[in-house]
Amino acid sequence: MQGKMPLRLNEHTVHSPHPNRPAQSIAAERYLGRRANLLLLLLLTALTAYRIIVLHWAGFSLYVDEAQYWTWAQHLDWGYYSKPPVVAAVIAATTSICGNSELCVKAGSLILYPLAAWLIFEIARRLFDTRTGFWSSIIFVTLPGAAFSAMIISTDVPLFLCWTLALYAYVRALDGDQWRWWLLAGVAGGIGLLTKYTMAIFAVSALLHLAASRDLRHHLRSPKLYTALALAAAIFAPNLWWNAAHDWPTLRHTTEISGLEQRHGLQWHEFFAFLGGQAAILGPIFFAVWLLQLGLGMRKWTADPRYRLLACFSLPFLAIISIEGLFGRANANWAAMTYTAATVFVVARMIDKKRWGLLVAGIVLNLSVTAIAYHYDYLTRLAGIELDRRIDVFKRVRGWDDIGKQMSGIKAQHPDALLLANDRDILAELEYYVLPHPLDAVQWNPRHVIDSHYALTTTMNDKIGRDFLYVTRAPRLPPEVFNSFTSAQPLPSLYVEIHPDYVLDFSVWLLRDFRGYQ
Repeated sequence: MQGKMPLRLNEHTVHSPHPNRPAQSIAAERYLGRRANLLLLLLLTALTAYRIIVLHWAGFSLYVDEAQYWTWAQHLDWGYYSKPPVVAAVIAATTSICGNSELCVKAGSLILYPLAAWLIFEIARRLFDTRTGFWSSIIFVTLPGAAFSAMIISTDVPLFLCWTLALYAYVRALDGDQWRWWLLAGVAGGIGLLTKYTMAIFAVSALLHLAASRDLRHHLRSPKLYTALALAAAIFAPNLWWNAAHDWPTLRHTTEISGLEQRHGLQWHEFFAFLGGQAAILGPIFFAVWLLQLGLGMRKWTADPRYRLLACFSLPFLAIISIEGLFGRANANWAAMTYTAATVFVVARMIDKKRWGLLVAGIVLNLSVTAIAYHYDYLTRLAGIELDRRIDVFKRVRGWDDIGKQMSGIKAQHPDALLLANDRDILAELEYYVLPHPLDAVQWNPRHVIDSHYALTTTMNDKIGRDFLYVTRAPRLPPEVFNSFTSAQPLPSLYVEIHPDYVLDFSVWLLRDFRGYQ
């Protein structure tokens, strides 16, 4: 590869950005690196500012998961029903600085994605050169999956940062075998496990990479590797303790959503839907190029330690989640960490083959998809398309702010009544949008089934004699609810028409004097 940084292979160092190069060449590369860093910083800042403007003018409500994470952030703990605690901690940090607006709840994504992109620049620069690092970073941050994920707050956002930081530290650890880099990899891995359990695949990738690289196998006997693994486990341990104390809700939920226990046989429709989702995340051009390079160029990339490293930190993740999709179910974003290393792989190969036209075409296509998504409402209006429930991809993040305003008025008339609902989505959205925030809301759960965060953390047992405002999608009050109170009074319903064929419609009841579940 012209201008590439070859790797030094001996018993001490594996990845060195400047081995055996003239001092003049090294100085030029460092100068280019500083300029690329500055340009990358400006571009990432401009992209983040653009995303802030889009979020501000879109006026979308929080998605139900985002609203739920915000409620978690009001009561920080070592774990929650469906996820480990880092996403709640990120939201608690951002909202403590700028308030509880939708933009501040999402701010973690706007901050952490550029950091992950910069780490990808550093990883690719050390493995190849500054040019590869720059384009890898730019392409990563403009991938359709990243462009969409950057506009919401989810567990994938801090996981990207933890994964890329751990990978950067791992590359540095192999280049000099210094304790500080092994320890940083352990810290990033531990925080990653506190973000999402799939961070454990990083250890699988690292061990596979070391085993597959003859010159690196001595690290499998090194105490530094196992100290890093032990450090990650120690950081993760409080979440295990929390799960044990609450009868393992997060692990049970993770098992349930995989569908592995409920489904039998091969789920080919899930599998192909999952693969289609991967093309949507990476972009069809880059995904096709990546698959072709993996297959047709196998002899070359398996012989090159840099590509071998990138393959070891992308293919196992994709393979594990693909198998899960084949035997159960897997959402497309579950394999998102694949594309930190895969992006560097495909960019390096395209630059090596001088496929600049294809690279530019991939970027243009991805940016076009992103622009359509970011300006969906404006473009459909411009095209004269009337949105309905079939074609409105954002219908689930519309109208909840209006529902919250309506419910705030009802709550103001009955300030002593607690908010009650039988639905996680309703509780999450109303706890965020009703003002003042009803953080003492309760889930109706007469069968004591632990199927949500609110079923796990709220109870009616200590609320005998209390009054409640019961919000439900059902138009009639179920007998089990009616019989548990002295009286039930219907109140004005909550109603917002998103489209003629898609509305938010909830019944509200004033329930007096709870007598215990009947």
